[in-house]
Amino acid sequence: MGLTLKQARQLAGLTQKEVAEVLGVHTHTYMKWERNPEEMSVGTAKQFSRIVKVEVNEIFFEDQSNLIRQNGGEQYVG
Repeated sequence: MGLTLKQARQLAGLTQKEVAEVLGVHTHTYMKWERNPEEMSVGTAKQFSRIVKVEVNEIFFEDQSNLIRQNGGEQYVG
């Protein structure tokens, strides 16, 4: 992975509670996602990336070379 959820959140200067409130989930749920980000839905991941102002790919993909352009979009291969 690139940045962790925790790192992205901290860089944005936000607490776990603040992020959880904006996402509309309990703090405990968000804390679980920081430990296991693969449990976060794609929609929530996109919302999180907007909150912390970091691209989804920078958080959820370790190696940008694993992204390929296809039909104007990006697809993860790897």
